[in-house]
Amino acid sequence: MSTPIETLHLDLGQIREQRCLFLLLALVALLVALPFLSTTTIGRVLINLINIVILLTAVAAVGRSTRSWVIAFFLGLPVLLFQVVALQSRAPEHFALSWGFAAAFYAFILANLLQYVLRRDTMTEDKIYGAIAAYILIAILWAFVDGILQYFYPGAYTFLGAPKFLDMGELIYFSFTVLMTVGFGDITPALIQSRFFTILEGITGVMYVAILIARLTGLYPMRGPGVTPRREDRQG
Repeated sequence: MSTPIETLHLDLGQIREQRCLFLLLALVALLVALPFLSTTTIGRVLINLINIVILLTAVAAVGRSTRSWVIAFFLGLPVLLFQVVALQSRAPEHFALSWGFAAAFYAFILANLLQYVLRRDTMTEDKIYGAIAAYILIAILWAFVDGILQYFYPGAYTFLGAPKFLDMGELIYFSFTVLMTVGFGDITPALIQSRFFTILEGITGVMYVAILIARLTGLYPMRGPGVTPRREDRQG
């Protein structure tokens, strides 16, 4: 019969094996909540709390060494600070600073997440969750890049034909339309700088779906019922 300590150890082990799932759920929660909560003060506070959860789950997803924990912490802390300042001041420069630190944080998280997902060992459910989360992170990362771009190049994007400084909800929406190459045409790049960044994001989305997902489903051995995970996979 298992002792309480052994049971707790098993539960913690299961949580560690599903850490990418929690990141994915936090990202989906942001996408669902953003269009409904961003118009009120309380809603923006709740969205900020979701962002904190995303930061924590992202750090947990890639924190597989002390170094990665430390780097993720020092990149994530300014994101939270400038998010609070930007929500209070509503100043474009504060949003730009917040988006800049967020872009650096998400780039670090994405690089480490892809390194884990692409590691050549046994495919697990957690890696599948990580691959889906990485796709969402790519779109959010490009949204931050677009936000910084429009700060330095006013009028970089138009909404229904009129120049507009896009908020984060609109930036994420536009980023997903570009990444998935659907292009509804309501938000469009108006300057040469934003047009070429849009091209780069479109290429990123096509390459991810065509190459990365193909590798995950075709090249890695799936874990069968009688296959024991390798040691490095269990420790990841």
